[in-house]
Amino acid sequence: MDIDQLDPIAISLNQTRETSQKLDEEYEILKLKQKNIELQAKIDRNNKFLDGLRKELQASKDSLAEQNPNPDNIHDYIRQLKQKVASYEESCEKAKAKFIKLAVPDAILPTSLQALVTSLAALREEAAALQLQVDDVALAREARETFIRLRK
Repeated sequence: MDIDQLDPIAISLNQTRETSQKLDEEYEILKLKQKNIELQAKIDRNNKFLDGLRKELQASKDSLAEQNPNPDNIHDYIRQLKQKVASYEESCEKAKAKFIKLAVPDAILPTSLQALVTSLAALREEAAALQLQVDDVALAREARETFIRLRK
């Protein structure tokens, strides 16, 4: 074979090899771009999901804050209920003492006194239920703080 014949063939092979390498590189770039687009779509979906969770969390916080009593004012609410209970107990004891002095049988006690006794029992039950809620909120806060400490 002649050098003149090899030279154009070698040049052609070299150009073909370079073209093939360029096409391979472009193909790899396109694959990476496609993968980038797919990952960006996943990131966008995850961001939307996180935004939804943030909105739900904020709605829950707002709802909890609007409740009466809420975790922020439950201690004041319980204190007020305890004061009411103490006041009702005192009123009830005074009324009972007066009626005992009069020696009136229980069957004919006034309905207002019986209503006070009934409301006293209801307030005691409500105070106990609210104390359970306070304990639950305190336990949840403590668990959350422990979880945060453990994550760090």
